[in-house]
Amino acid sequence: MQKKAKKTEIKINKIGITEDKISGRGGLAFFLRYVEQIGFYKLSETVLGTKIEVSPKGLSLYQFIKQILAYFIDGSYMRMESFNELKKDKAYSSLLENKAEEMASSHQIKRFFRKFMFNNIGNNIYRKILHELFLWRLRKEKPKVIILGIDTMVMNNDDAKKREGVEPTYKKKKGYQPLHISWGSYLVDILFRSGSKHSNHGTDFIDTVKDITELIRKHYNADVPILLVGDSGFMDDKVFTYFEDDLKIGYIITGKMYKDIRNYIEKISINNYKEFKNGGIWQYLEFGNKLKSWEKIRRAIFTRLTTEKNGQLVLDFARPNTILYTNIGQDSSITEQLIKAGQEDLLTANSIIALAHKRGKDELIHRSIKELATKEQLPFKHMNMNRAYYYLLAISHFLFESYKTDVTYKVLPIESYPNTFRRNLIDFAVKIVTHGGEIILKVTKHIKEKLKIEELWRLCKSPHPIYHYG
Repeated sequence: MQKKAKKTEIKINKIGITEDKISGRGGLAFFLRYVEQIGFYKLSETVLGTKIEVSPKGLSLYQFIKQILAYFIDGSYMRMESFNELKKDKAYSSLLENKAEEMASSHQIKRFFRKFMFNNIGNNIYRKILHELFLWRLRKEKPKVIILGIDTMVMNNDDAKKREGVEPTYKKKKGYQPLHISWGSYLVDILFRSGSKHSNHGTDFIDTVKDITELIRKHYNADVPILLVGDSGFMDDKVFTYFEDDLKIGYIITGKMYKDIRNYIEKISINNYKEFKNGGIWQYLEFGNKLKSWEKIRRAIFTRLTTEKNGQLVLDFARPNTILYTNIGQDSSITEQLIKAGQEDLLTANSIIALAHKRGKDELIHRSIKELATKEQLPFKHMNMNRAYYYLLAISHFLFESYKTDVTYKVLPIESYPNTFRRNLIDFAVKIVTHGGEIILKVTKHIKEKLKIEELWRLCKSPHPIYHYG
């Protein structure tokens, strides 16, 4: 007769209270140490300190910046009122290496944002911080060619109460529509704007590209090729001419499929098409094209998808057709820059199409920053306060991306989104103890081995620092 297995019951019988400092957001200590060691607090105090007066008795600018960064990276308490709750948490203040009296209340945080409103701080002061961070990454990563993406992002505030600057957008939602320039996974320049400002509104497009180009030329490399990739919202003859004649940069802009272009393409024999393989099979056709309002002929590349990535053929009526306009390989200045930099491959139609397709991946930055924010609605009624909030969110996102690249790349893929990052590298338990005059952050053996904690800590303490260009 088979014996019954003996049950071993391990059950919780009581609930107790501990005075130990225990936190479930252990990864914040690592991120904040990294931010401190790269010199970001010094940078932010230098730039913002010229515009904001801070009382020596109140919350310091350093503490405001640090606690806002922790707020965004943590993502657990995305309400201004949550600062009152965090102020009571001794473990949280220890995690931020703060005394209890240094923790901000909700009122203090709101009052700080009002300072940005009353001082009427516009976009440029925040852009300067993004520019400094961009130069920091350029000097560290030393690219031979700089490929920038440009796009707008609609922030849906339809359900929010009345907000200054919340206006109808092209997506038929009321909100804000900032203009973004990205480099890889980094947002390197932003114009925060009201919702009705379209892609090529006023001189926003030209001015922003001019500023970022001059920044690169003056403070990184005067000869590095710069390529700009964007959608049809940025197609403009005057802009193209300015890029060609004045800025001497390359561009790849998706065009609009006008009727005369479609009629011309329909007459071209299939034998004239070439094939490009990238996430499926594409046919493409190169030709010179000049729209009625243009003053010159430009290089055009028409593409159409014939076979999906899985091998499924695409019927004619369902094929996505695209036309690209570029000065690469036609304009002598950018062509010579690319050859001199050893980047001749970028002159080919295949490379141009690949860069245009990659723009879709660049748009994933929008998903990433919205996930970091946890919601699209901005918290304040006044536009200048929301402007400050959004730029600090974008700066937090930049630091989040650099942290993944510099510190956590062996533990988690660099492409990981904020929620995955938080689950793995922020949300783990730590115990904070004082022993022999030292403050010690304790983790379990499992976490130590899984996350390579000692290696992470070493990398957090010795990152490549920011050098302020002034």
